Amino acid sequence: MNRTDIHLLDLPVEILLKILKRLNNMDVLYSLIGVEGLDLLAQDDIFTNTLNFVLTDNGDYYSINEPILNRFCNDILPRIQYNVRSLYLETTTMDHILRAGVYPNLTKLKIFKFHENFLLHFGTDELLFRYNFKKQITNLTLVSDYGGKVGTLDQTTNVFIKLLDFFENLNYLSCIGSSVTGNPVLSFVDLPLNTFVSSNLTKLCVTVDSFGDCLRLLDGRLNQLSTFIVIIINAKDYSSMEFNSNVLHHLKCFSLTYESLTNEYDNQVAPLLHRMCNLQDLTLYIQIDKRNRLVDGIQLENDILIHFANHPVTLSNDDIQRTFSNVKFGQVGCSMNYVNESDITYHVFSLPFKFDRIRFIGNSFTNTIFKDVTFLCVFDWIPFEHEFFVRLARCFPLLKTLIIVNCKAQSTDSAKSKHDNNGPFEVVQYLHLTSLEFGRAHIDYVEQMLNESKTRLPCLTQLWIDYHQLKTVTNNFTRDATRLNCINIEELDFHSGSDHDDSDDHLIIAQSKDFHVYFPLLKL
Repeated sequence: MNRTDIHLLDLPVEILLKILKRLNNMDVLYSLIGVEGLDLLAQDDIFTNTLNFVLTDNGDYYSINEPILNRFCNDILPRIQYNVRSLYLETTTMDHILRAGVYPNLTKLKIFKFHENFLLHFGTDELLFRYNFKKQITNLTLVSDYGGKVGTLDQTTNVFIKLLDFFENLNYLSCIGSSVTGNPVLSFVDLPLNTFVSSNLTKLCVTVDSFGDCLRLLDGRLNQLSTFIVIIINAKDYSSMEFNSNVLHHLKCFSLTYESLTNEYDNQVAPLLHRMCNLQDLTLYIQIDKRNRLVDGIQLENDILIHFANHPVTLSNDDIQRTFSNVKFGQVGCSMNYVNESDITYHVFSLPFKFDRIRFIGNSFTNTIFKDVTFLCVFDWIPFEHEFFVRLARCFPLLKTLIIVNCKAQSTDSAKSKHDNNGPFEVVQYLHLTSLEFGRAHIDYVEQMLNESKTRLPCLTQLWIDYHQLKTVTNNFTRDATRLNCINIEELDFHSGSDHDDSDDHLIIAQSKDFHVYFPLLKL
């Protein structure tokens, strides 16, 4: 085939579609609508069904400045409005885009970067969502992907009550974003049964203040709910309050994340699980405090009624995993750390691990690859030797935040010099770690993490540390071995690990040329 005069329009439609499918939908629309011969092709449902104007959670990005936005709103959206079924928007451009067309077939809205002003504005101005969306929208997702304020508890709750009232046929509502700290927190404990009511809603994803709010949402007001994903922020005792305890026949999928330590597992969580008679998918992330019996596979298998004997007995990870031998549990991971004979820090989880954070794991954590975990707190009363940090880097390859809690000194031969001829030495690399916190940590771990001959932290920008430990390990901010791991730090927070009076420290730092050279990017 030697022809050199073949043009794009000479290709069969099937080939053109395959080529265009590899491009961003927005690029196809912006570049080809109005081009003779390609205009109708660009208006195909393949490119106009879902329009994405934001940086989304799957990484797709379309940068939209004012001239581009104007062309979309004036020329493109009116021509394709009948094909649009999904819109992914940011609050800054949302109103302009929604008013550019009628969108009679729009059913799904995903709104990013909403904040307090947006929530409060919607509470008083329904024009943000035009009247024709009232019955159309069945799927609504609100994502706050930054850690800013999103309104007071009452204000935010009232807005979401209004949302559910406004969208009459909503069957999917999600208010869970990319960061727990940025999620809007709701509370329904003190609200009457006739608020936040829907006979259409089948899937709900929310963050609530307490377990009482979770019980309120399951008291019958959402009687068709089949999937409930809830994050609970605070541990509070509502055992004295009365809640509807009817069987939850429709609930098929339940995910519960408890952000705080709770000692109400037996009084609150277990009775709620008993009500879910038709449950098919259960995900629990619960930090249980002050419980003298382990929650194991046997207990879950027998309706959470059977547990280990209440006498001191040494159990291993394998002992616990064997209790999950029933195939319905799938693959299970386990970690047990003995603080003393009666106190155990204990984790059990299904694999693959579904969450982005783990708290208080110790030396005995399972050698599993936790590919989604970005936040980790390690705690033990047994020293963390160098090999522990090697395993940590291998098992948590995308770790961004690490908190170290351990007051025990490392052994003298924990981290041999890389020039030691007695055996190989592996330098630990945390390639994605941006935040490091030493909470009640022995100075050995400051040396372990900041000394580049032991650990490399190329992306570290935030450090929370005892000032005197940092000063000692860096040799008063002159030591070259720790300089490289500190050079990119932008935020530095000091805490005191002793009774030392830190009132003069800031003055010393302000006058220290070595300190400022050591942290050249520090935001003061």
